[in-house]
Amino acid sequence: MKKETQIRLIIGTICLLIAAYIGYDLKSLYEQESLWGQRVLWFWLFVWASVLSFFGQFITTLPQKNKLLAASVLSGVLLGGGFMPMPTFFLMFIGFVPLLWVEDVVAKEREKASKWTIFKFAFNTFLIWNLLSTWWIQNSSFVAGMLGNTLNAVFMTIPFVFYHITKKRMGQRAANLGFLTYWMTFEIGHLTWDISWPWLTLGNSFSHLPSLVQWYEFTGVFGGSLWILALNIWIANGLFNYWSTEHPANSIVSIFIKPSIAFALPIFISLSMYYTYNVETNKSVEVVSVQPNYEPHYQKFKIPYRQQFAQFMQLTEKAVTEKTAYVVFPETSFRGMEANKLEKTAVIKALRAFTAERPNLNLITGLSAYIRYKEGEKRPHNAYTYCNDDQTQCQYIDSHNAAIQLNSKTTEIPYYKKSKLVPGAESMPYIGNISFFKSMILDLGGAPGLSLGIQDKRAVFKSEQGVVAPLICYESIYGDYVTDYVKQGAEALFVITNDGWWDNSNGHRQHMYLSSLRAIENRRYVVRSANTGISCFINSRGDIYHPSSYDEAIAIRDEIYLNDKITFYTLYGDLIGRISILVSIWLLVSMLANGLRGGREH
Repeated sequence: MKKETQIRLIIGTICLLIAAYIGYDLKSLYEQESLWGQRVLWFWLFVWASVLSFFGQFITTLPQKNKLLAASVLSGVLLGGGFMPMPTFFLMFIGFVPLLWVEDVVAKEREKASKWTIFKFAFNTFLIWNLLSTWWIQNSSFVAGMLGNTLNAVFMTIPFVFYHITKKRMGQRAANLGFLTYWMTFEIGHLTWDISWPWLTLGNSFSHLPSLVQWYEFTGVFGGSLWILALNIWIANGLFNYWSTEHPANSIVSIFIKPSIAFALPIFISLSMYYTYNVETNKSVEVVSVQPNYEPHYQKFKIPYRQQFAQFMQLTEKAVTEKTAYVVFPETSFRGMEANKLEKTAVIKALRAFTAERPNLNLITGLSAYIRYKEGEKRPHNAYTYCNDDQTQCQYIDSHNAAIQLNSKTTEIPYYKKSKLVPGAESMPYIGNISFFKSMILDLGGAPGLSLGIQDKRAVFKSEQGVVAPLICYESIYGDYVTDYVKQGAEALFVITNDGWWDNSNGHRQHMYLSSLRAIENRRYVVRSANTGISCFINSRGDIYHPSSYDEAIAIRDEIYLNDKITFYTLYGDLIGRISILVSIWLLVSMLANGLRGGREH
């Protein structure tokens, strides 16, 4: 046995033993109803390290296989190290370079390399990036979370493989353009289909640094994606040309001069916009955001209703003043209500009494509600069927993750259904009609059925005090989607969420930072109310202030400014992403035409 193989076996075995120990610890904590923290991250990193140790030598037959594998690992680490909330954001601009070098080597040795070589190296890079950046989703559901990380790595690999094929068929120039457009086509597609998980959209990398991306009010996050991709391919091509030239005319320093200008110029423009933008308008309102702090895995759904309601009201009454225009409660604050009989519930009656004493107050809260249908009644396709044992009597339930607004001026209750659902937890795309997967939704904390009920159009809550958008949790990560609320007249964005599913990890922090991008894109104040996580205020420049601590029961109060002006991004949305789709189609058609022409000539 070769010495290298022996070393691989030893390292792989050690990593596997460590992973087994951490896995046993995870199982023990689960049985004790304790949270996992960062243990999930280390478990999968050691598992994947053992896989690479045992099988990495078989990934390719090329003589440089160890260097190629190391380079693909390095790309994953750089992308993970550059993604929010890391301060080393600049790593995103070179994160793809090692993987592009791998592709360059494989492309030159394509006669010796398998057709799957690039796919395997790219998958390794993107799985590592997913694990380092979004491992925390496994704290919500271990199996579904890992499946999500793995599938997302596969989806990311596809545009990179298309880049490789385009380079082979049409040359480097066409491939450079393809590198930009294929990736952004993947990103915009990932925003719209049923297995949507756009968290790692490249432009999100700067969400914790709003002063650097004020120009998102024109481009949205796709401007950031284009920025990152263009600099990566520019730097990579310069380095590869330098290394392949026996006597290069220019020094290696000169390769970075123009990319450095392209890196610095958008930052300079953004800082100029940041320090000259005035967040104040001629209309302000006082808002109270309530964080009751119930851990969702083992507390929130077990603590008696009366105790939870008392906590809400105690926090609220300490914070409200005569000037308060809005009180905001988090997602699914109250559960088990019939949507068409809300006025008859004890919770709504109590909240009505509270707002009746305060004529200028609007109370916005999240609900978990449902509509019950009888046999023969027209019902939505997602309704879940409940039957008695002999299947002679059935009823059908359409469940919603909803938000409502209450005030003393009207008896009508505006009712908004969350319409961007979390795959796996709130919907089971494509396979949700299979009994096993219907049950899995329940296990993941969702409602029974194919999915929760949704609505076709965005809705806003109007009152004498203003017009606000009720964004429920996951909806706040979709830039173009949020513009629909603003087009409906929203003057501020209220995000109600429950971020405790991910434990005290980067998950709830990343979710908060993404709201900063929505503030910049639409130039709207954002108020966040988290069941637990971080509740805060965000001004129209994206600055976060008065953030709560994780695991803190608190109500925060401040003044926000309402804005009715429309930005370029609000009006046109993800224009760069849509253009990338057209360019990608043009490249693929051109590549197909070239292939057919070459075949005929042959």
